[in-house]
Amino acid sequence: MSADLAVTPSPVFTPSTVASRLVQEGRRLLRAGRPQEAIALLRPVVGQPGDTAEMVAVLAQAYEGIGDKHRARLLWLDVGRRGEASDGRHLWRLGRDALRRGNHAEAERHFGAYLATSPDDLAAAENLLEARLFLAGPSGLRAVYDRHVAEWSETAYSLSLLATEMVRHFPKSEALGTLDRARRAWDGALGTALRIIQGYEALGEPATALELLEDTAKRHPNDIAMLRARLRVQQALGAPKASLLETANRLVTLEPDQARYHAVLARLHANFKDWSAAAASWQRALDIDRDNAENWRGLLVAYGKLERNAAIEALLRAARDHFRNRGPDGMVDLAILEGAGGYHDRAAALAAGAVANPRVRVRAREAASAALLDAGQYARAWSYLSAGLEDGTANLETQRMATRCSAALRLPAPGDGVPRFPDTLFQRALLHPPSRTLIEPGTAVMLVTSSLGAGGAERQVALSANGVARARAAAGRGATILVGQDLSPDRGRAIMRPVAETPELEIEDLGLINEAERFRSISAEDPGAREALRLIAALPPRLSRDVLKLYDCFRRHRPALVHLWQDGVISTGSVAAALAGVPRIVASMRNVVATETDRRRYRSYLATMYRSLAQRDDVRFTANSGVGAKDYERWLGFQPGTIAVIRNGVEVGAIRKRGAPELRKEAREFLGLAPDELLMGGTFRLAPAKRPHLWLSVAERVAAMVPRSRFVIVGDGVLRNELERWIEDRGLSGRITLAGRKSPVEPWIAAMDVMLLASEVEGLPNVLLEAQALGVPVVTTNAGGSAEAVLDGITGMLVQDDAVENLAAAVTRVLRDETMRARSRIGAPTFIEQRFGVQRMLSDTMTLYDTGFPKQGNLT
Repeated sequence: MSADLAVTPSPVFTPSTVASRLVQEGRRLLRAGRPQEAIALLRPVVGQPGDTAEMVAVLAQAYEGIGDKHRARLLWLDVGRRGEASDGRHLWRLGRDALRRGNHAEAERHFGAYLATSPDDLAAAENLLEARLFLAGPSGLRAVYDRHVAEWSETAYSLSLLATEMVRHFPKSEALGTLDRARRAWDGALGTALRIIQGYEALGEPATALELLEDTAKRHPNDIAMLRARLRVQQALGAPKASLLETANRLVTLEPDQARYHAVLARLHANFKDWSAAAASWQRALDIDRDNAENWRGLLVAYGKLERNAAIEALLRAARDHFRNRGPDGMVDLAILEGAGGYHDRAAALAAGAVANPRVRVRAREAASAALLDAGQYARAWSYLSAGLEDGTANLETQRMATRCSAALRLPAPGDGVPRFPDTLFQRALLHPPSRTLIEPGTAVMLVTSSLGAGGAERQVALSANGVARARAAAGRGATILVGQDLSPDRGRAIMRPVAETPELEIEDLGLINEAERFRSISAEDPGAREALRLIAALPPRLSRDVLKLYDCFRRHRPALVHLWQDGVISTGSVAAALAGVPRIVASMRNVVATETDRRRYRSYLATMYRSLAQRDDVRFTANSGVGAKDYERWLGFQPGTIAVIRNGVEVGAIRKRGAPELRKEAREFLGLAPDELLMGGTFRLAPAKRPHLWLSVAERVAAMVPRSRFVIVGDGVLRNELERWIEDRGLSGRITLAGRKSPVEPWIAAMDVMLLASEVEGLPNVLLEAQALGVPVVTTNAGGSAEAVLDGITGMLVQDDAVENLAAAVTRVLRDETMRARSRIGAPTFIEQRFGVQRMLSDTMTLYDTGFPKQGNLT
């Protein structure tokens, strides 16, 4: 055979060459920032014949890249067992992991062994110093540090490590002095800066930490660790919403494929009650990482807040498909998700089925206990909680649940009682409170609300507090105090505060109170309060927190009467008032009864709470509509007339002044309306209960029937982004405006030719009253007290159903009937003044305070 016909031999692929190629490709993927792909490449072959220590090491690094420290640690241990690695990388990684887990003895062992192979590695020596400083304790701290400095010299990083341990053992001034030395010696290294920043945080100096972070950001503007620290410090300082979101969005932008940063953003949105944005971020996190149950749970909670029941059911079905065949871990994850979706019995059964597996027993017990507590089955929950306490596996959350459960079970039964919790706790608190009255009442009256946000009920609270305070001050009757559970402006919880404010009124925000601190101080200051505190501690956490704050508030102010507004506040405020010995309680319902399908408002214990309250002589009930009063009476089995009707009040003169013609003209000009264009408007929260999608569907139909029509919604809420997409998808962006919140709102209402309210549930809608006070005719569904707020055919139109075509026909009729609109302009303000004037509401309220409680003195 001639030389030019010779064939080049094919390369011989041996197991070692295949392994080498896999390692090379795995490294390339890691350098490209694609650790998930590296895992998919190497996981099937690691552990099989022919794998190598180098292959295992690359897979360990890939797991570190996705944040799975546990799997990475197991793989590094495997590298060490093989004995093939000569450079000690596995010792370094295992040492760092031990420090992360807080196992300083193990870290000392690994870094000591590593330095035997790499004696000149300063970073390893400083890691070893960190472990040894922790183990030394206060007496040996200086000696350990001095030995290190003698061998390696002092650096900003070593000083920061010393300061970190001094925080634990020495006065703050000494630790702060060492930390300041470290800051002055800082050479710009990112790791050193982050360690110093952590020290300032531990010393309670977040402002100083933020200063150093800003300096660090100039050198390392896009470092993920720096941004994480910045967000943490900003949160500690209570930074504005915009600053927090800006930092979180930078994290997402820099690493868009990291689910944990989308989850961070989702939690921030949830903290600010932007549930639509939270849901979108949780969905992105879930799309990236479907194995993390927290992503599923976060999305379920967001959907619950948005009242998207169909989406909840669909997400739970998907979760069952995903987790049901993933062994005991999947069973526990699914139990947690079923609980988040409201299926507590199903969650408890799933978790109970996993308890026998020792690997997941601790998580399974916690999940079963939480589900059973939520289901009110405290005795069954205790069987799991006590087992965790006995074998020492109970974590902090389990210990908290055990404390609450034990406290509840030790309380004496209230007569015949009820078998479920927290119902029995309401009976106990309201019907059998501690015999000792903890306060001697003064003369103050307190009105209590959850917030002063943008809502009709909140406006009524604000108007009532303002009017009652001025009237009582003029009569020399004592203080009037308005209490809010959360009045944070950043959360949109103080929008109605200006309506309430008057020199005669005190306003207190309980959102600023640390309940744990207050619990300890009350217990220490007043041993007689401990029986009440035990009962408060037995309530579910959210209820317990709010009851404690109100209990403390009532003890401090000693009111003669508390006026509680809406179901949630009535639940917590009535217990607090009964335990504190407040002599008179007014409970004002502001709606019709919430149904079991209403995930946002329904609470299983409400009926027990209200029926217990009804057995007390010192409680009076009110509703703001006849329909609402009858609905509650029917639901609770009360005698007709048990609930007094005090209809909402509006200041017609002030409303008309704020919606004066020149201001109406400005609002129409802002919307770009021609003189002959007709405007259908709505003023409501962009939330499911207000049915904004139905409103928009009506607008779409009216737009087709009335060519010169335009549409505006004044208000904001969780559905805004979704509604904007709806409008854009239908090509209506030029005709429908989402104006957001407006203050004052009256010019915008006055600009309307008709107002449409399409709510599913209402009490007595303030927006209908305000629109008619401005002479604007209204169209409304027959929801709650809406029928009581309209003179059908004269000041507006009442539509008996919620069919789009019927609502659209009513709106179209009003827009086409100039005579009806003129009649409304004249007659509606008179109707509202006569039936819903604010002075009438205030008079009725103060009469109830006085004559509604015979033989208890005069409060007016």
